Amino acid sequence: MQAPRPLPCFPCPHGSACCNYGTTLSESEAAVIGRDYGQHLIYRLRSGEWRTRVRRGKCVFLEDNACRLHDAEHYPAVCRGFPWTDAETGGPYQFDQTICPELRSGE
Repeated sequence: MQAPRPLPCFPCPHGSACCNYGTTLSESEAAVIGRDYGQHLIYRLRSGEWRTRVRRGKCVFLEDNACRLHDAEHYPAVCRGFPWTDAETGGPYQFDQTICPELRSGE
């Protein structure tokens, strides 16, 4: 099996397309992020899933095409593993990879 090729993620040449929808947070990530940055920047779905808010079509933690949380210990696992690893299963990411033009160009 061929190793995944590295992505040119910073600075993202695609305007951080993967950040258009915010991200899913674990309970512990939501607790720390809510405490340190403000509860108004996250929300909980009826299903119980925690998410980051989206403003102007991007995750609220995206600033100048870079994530404010990237170097933090509580950087969301979903973001840390994208697009190679599914944070919930630890296996390969199986979801919509079309949100990253870089992945489409590597097919």
